[in-house]
Amino acid sequence: MAPNPPPLRVLISGAGIAGPALALHLSRLPAPLKCTTTVVERHPTLRSSGQQIDLRGQGIDAMRAAGIEAAVRARVVDEPGLAFIDRRGGKTQAYFAANKSGKGAQSFSAEWEIMRGDMCEILYEATVGLEGVKYVFGTSVEEFTQGTGGKGPVRVRFSDGSEGEFDLLVGCDGLGSKIRRRMFSDGRPDGLRPIGMLAAFYTVPHREGDPAYATIMPLPGRRHVITRRDRPDCLRVYLGVHGESPYGPELSKVLKSGGTLAEKKDAWVKAFGPDAHNTYQLQRFLDGLNSPEADDFYTVEYAQVRLDNWSEGRVVLVGDAGYCPAPITGFGTSLALAGAYVLAGEIARACGRAQGEGSPWDNIPAALAAYETTLRPLVDHVQDINIERRTKLFLPGSAWGISLMNWIAWLIATLRIDRLATRFMSDDRGPWKLPEYPELTPIKKA
Repeated sequence: MAPNPPPLRVLISGAGIAGPALALHLSRLPAPLKCTTTVVERHPTLRSSGQQIDLRGQGIDAMRAAGIEAAVRARVVDEPGLAFIDRRGGKTQAYFAANKSGKGAQSFSAEWEIMRGDMCEILYEATVGLEGVKYVFGTSVEEFTQGTGGKGPVRVRFSDGSEGEFDLLVGCDGLGSKIRRRMFSDGRPDGLRPIGMLAAFYTVPHREGDPAYATIMPLPGRRHVITRRDRPDCLRVYLGVHGESPYGPELSKVLKSGGTLAEKKDAWVKAFGPDAHNTYQLQRFLDGLNSPEADDFYTVEYAQVRLDNWSEGRVVLVGDAGYCPAPITGFGTSLALAGAYVLAGEIARACGRAQGEGSPWDNIPAALAAYETTLRPLVDHVQDINIERRTKLFLPGSAWGISLMNWIAWLIATLRIDRLATRFMSDDRGPWKLPEYPELTPIKKA
């Protein structure tokens, strides 16, 4: 290796969770290796909005490997648990308390619950002042080209017309990743697989008596309403519809058509409006779509991303862009943090042991291959859960099916079967363990 190799030039597309986490770990490359990281984000500012997310299993280890445990702990949402409630009067049918003992498997309400925006801010604040890390907002990757076999730089044209060359381009731009679509522009499938579930997320004004715990209210027609309350002055509402619901096809059509915000909200009102007069607080939640608090409205058709490979040449995908497991798994954030750590660790390992007078960055393709080999067992385990069948069972089509599900939930809660199970279970997904990379320099403590 040359005594003072030039810095590795990395371009990261996306300043959500995976992108800043990767920038943080790349700043830990061992001497004489150095990295200059540019993070581009198409939004004009850091997106500090979004709904509640959580960390589980190996994701907790990845969070600690990033050195942000104290910052996350300071912003966790104290959600006591989850209640199944009756659609007629809101009466609790079954209640499952959160497991915050630090041992065993977690329930719906995890020990490490945090708002997405808070996690984004934590990672941004941990990286924005680092040497060699630069953020550019209001810009995105428009086109890119590269040499065959991972040789030579990646040439990028940005949305503002500027251009640049980089040794590595990383797509951390989420489920609808533009980088992934460009990688597979030759006609190959881009790996996007809908799972038969549509959802809307938004905030409504709070009312006296809104519970601190989460609630779920199943409705006939394979629909549900979930509420969560991360702070006293608002209530988060999640509407969900299964694709096989009578309302599913029309909702899916509106979402895929790229309709206006008003059209999307109207589609959700049509899907739930017929039951508003006889369903607990449903009219309030639908009226709340037009409140100022609901300016965070977001709607999506859930999907997984399943690819045979996450890299091509010197372009690689991290997080939802490469292996979105679908929000219903509760493991998307954990995979993003684990993926960023593993990629940086494999770059440090492969490039740090480069031999001869050539550039250590010639080993980037080998690092990307090792990243895929190392992380894929965890991704496969998280995604291989027959998610379409589970979502269908979770959303009964009839009132009788809802009554049966509530009774089963009541029985489990009454007999404390869930508490007994968590004592003997781990929240890890499979036997995969987060690797150790002594090649990365330790996180500097503030």
